[in-house]
Amino acid sequence: MAAGADHDHVIDTGKGEFDLSELGHLMPGMAEIMPLVGGRIWKCYYAGKAANQALARFQLKEAVNLMEKGAFLRPKYAENMDKFISEEVAAVAKAIEAEDWTAFDEAFTAMVDAANAYHDVYDKPYLRWKIPDAPPPDLDMTPRR
Repeated sequence: MAAGADHDHVIDTGKGEFDLSELGHLMPGMAEIMPLVGGRIWKCYYAGKAANQALARFQLKEAVNLMEKGAFLRPKYAENMDKFISEEVAAVAKAIEAEDWTAFDEAFTAMVDAANAYHDVYDKPYLRWKIPDAPPPDLDMTPRR
């Protein structure tokens, strides 16, 4: 057990037990979180293409929440994730707020390119996210006015 284990607490899941000090090993890593981010970003893109400001804004906000969670759980990514959110993601958010769908396309492409460049930084050049060819089938992208 880790130092200070005499102050540890046992978590009972109903199916087994583990020490609170072991909780970190059970938390999701980037390999689990980033596919969720990708799903939100996919929906954001097609909402923007449909000029659905509310849905695009919501999906981008949820993607950012997931990115921030990933950076919190995996601090080695925090600095670059903060930079990515404050620069590339912020440009997409600005275009959504302005309902400038031309700027949205440009900022979105730059955001995807930057995300893929970060994969290179972390020695994962084989990870290349791309915008899926079709909108997600689980949401109506039609704007509600």
